[in-house]
Amino acid sequence: MSNPFELINNLSPEDAHSILRQLAAGDEKLAAKIAALITARLSDVDIDGVAEELRFELERLTPEDVWERSGSTRDGYVETGEAAYGLIEELLEPYLDELRQCHMAQLDVEAEQMCLGLLWGFYQFEHEVKREFKDWAWDAPLSFAQQVIDFWREGVSPAVDVSEMVAFVEAEMPKWAWTLRPLLKGGGG
Repeated sequence: MSNPFELINNLSPEDAHSILRQLAAGDEKLAAKIAALITARLSDVDIDGVAEELRFELERLTPEDVWERSGSTRDGYVETGEAAYGLIEELLEPYLDELRQCHMAQLDVEAEQMCLGLLWGFYQFEHEVKREFKDWAWDAPLSFAQQVIDFWREGVSPAVDVSEMVAFVEAEMPKWAWTLRPLLKGGGG
């Protein structure tokens, strides 16, 4: 028999997802164990860790990445700013997927921490990082931070207490507090 760990390591995400669903559908106890493992993994959210990871990924983006995606295409023309935004969207998508999972698992504290970690990562990228890539999307960090809040708000009650989140933003992101505070509270920018 083949080594199961080797087989698992070589599965595509789609195949792994399909197999996991089949296992859960076939055994109630196993389904509960899978749910517990997923919840435990989602429960391990660290604001600083999320911020650091996102910032690191953003710092790795280069003008060459933008140039590879911009210019004439078969379907028209892609502006450099549009290409830069697309790169950031791709980096952000797995984090939003995890935030969505936190909402589905009703892990409100973890969802808040994920949201704050993403905001903090974008803020650090804008205010602490000197990279040529930023010239292609100079307004992207704040714009994406606003999108993160909108996405987070979709999964929470309108009456959620955001006082700790607002305090974190005011203390750690003072240059953005005026924009993010009303969004966190559920109002417009």
